[in-house]
Amino acid sequence: MRSHSCFRLAALLLLAAPQAGQPYSQVSPPATAGPTQPVSTVRGSDKAPITILVFSDFESFPCARSASVIDGFLQQTRDVRVIFKHAPAASNPNALLAHEAALAAGAQGRFWEMHDTLFENQTKLTRADLLGYAKSLGLDLAAFQQALDNHTYRPIVERDLAEAAGLGVTTTPTFFVNGRRLVGPQGYASLGAVIESLLAGIPPDKRVQPEIVAAGPAQQIDLEHAPTRGPATAPISLVEFSDFECPYCAMTAPVVRQLLAAYPAQVRFAFKHYPLPMHKESPLAHEASLAAGDQGKFWEMHDLLFAGQDKLTRDDLMAKAKQLNLDVPRFTKDLDTHRFKPQVESDRQEGNRLGVDGTPFFFINGHAISGGADLADFKKLIDAALKESTSTPVR
Repeated sequence: MRSHSCFRLAALLLLAAPQAGQPYSQVSPPATAGPTQPVSTVRGSDKAPITILVFSDFESFPCARSASVIDGFLQQTRDVRVIFKHAPAASNPNALLAHEAALAAGAQGRFWEMHDTLFENQTKLTRADLLGYAKSLGLDLAAFQQALDNHTYRPIVERDLAEAAGLGVTTTPTFFVNGRRLVGPQGYASLGAVIESLLAGIPPDKRVQPEIVAAGPAQQIDLEHAPTRGPATAPISLVEFSDFECPYCAMTAPVVRQLLAAYPAQVRFAFKHYPLPMHKESPLAHEASLAAGDQGKFWEMHDLLFAGQDKLTRDDLMAKAKQLNLDVPRFTKDLDTHRFKPQVESDRQEGNRLGVDGTPFFFINGHAISGGADLADFKKLIDAALKESTSTPVR
C-alpha cells in the first residue's frame, strides 16, 4: 500500500479561480478529529504541483469509478496529489456512517485503506459490514466501535457538506483541479487532459523530483519467458514492469536504450508486462508484442507501440503487424485466441507480488527502484552495483 502524506494545507495552496463563478480561494486544512488525532484525507506528495480536490460519496457508483481513475494517476505520476472531501448524499442511507467509519479508520492511520475497501464494497455498508472491515484492517475494534456509536467524526463530515454547499456542489463526484471545476464522473481521458494541460504550463524544476534509490532486499524475478536485451552473462540485471499505454513508460524507453548503449557488456535488460487497469487497450497491445516476439520481432513491435500510443486498437495492432512484415494470419490467430494472455497475466500477478504499484517500475539486481528515471540517476545506480559486484570502480 502506498504511503500517504499528512500535512497542513491552510496556508499551502491558493487555487486558481474555478469555473462557473464559484469562489474557491483556499483549501481547508485536513480533517481533525480532536486536539491529538489528525486524520489525513490527503494522498500524494506535498510538493506536487497538481491538486485534485474531490467531493465524493462512498455509496455512489460514479464516485467509485472516479476513485479508480484518480488512483491510476497517483500510480503514474508524483506530480498529482488528492484531497478527499466527504459529501454523502441524503438519499444514500448507509453513506453517512460509512464516511464516519473512514475517518475513524483514519484516526488509526488507515483512512485510505478503508477508503478503498468501502468503494470496493458499496452494496455492503451497514454498521456490521463496517465493523467487519475494521477487523480485516487490523484496527482497534473497541475504539472504532466507540467512534461510530458516539458519532465522533460526524462534525467533520458535516463541515465538508457545508463547504460543498457553499461552493454550489450538488453532484458527486465534483472535482476542483487546481481550481478548475469538473462536475460528475471523470474518465482517464477527460481528467488526464486537464492534468496534462496544467502540467504543460509548469516548469520542469517545479515538478516533483525525488531522489532515485534502490531499496529493499533483492527479489527473485522470473525471467524465463521475458524478452531481454544484453548478454546473459552481464553482471547487472535491469528489469522493467511496463505498460504500453502509459506515457511515462514511453518516455522511459529511450533512457533504457541509452543505458544499454552505455553498458553493452554490463547490463541485461528484461521487459515484464504490467498493463494498468485504467488502460483499456493495453492488455491486447501486450499480447500483440508477444505475438510479434513469437515471430522474432518483439522489440520492433515494442518500439512501434510506444511510438504510437494513441493507436492501440485491434485494427491498429494489425496495421503494425503488416508494417513489420509479420505472418498476419498467424498474428491474427494469436490475438483472437488470446494465446499470450496467460503470460501477460502471469507478469502482472508477479508484479503485484513484488510490490509493483505503478509503471514504469524497475528492479536492479532484484532491488526495487523508487523515484525518478533519468539517465544520470540510472548510471549512478548501475555504477554502484558494478562497483559492489567487482570491488573496483567503473569508469
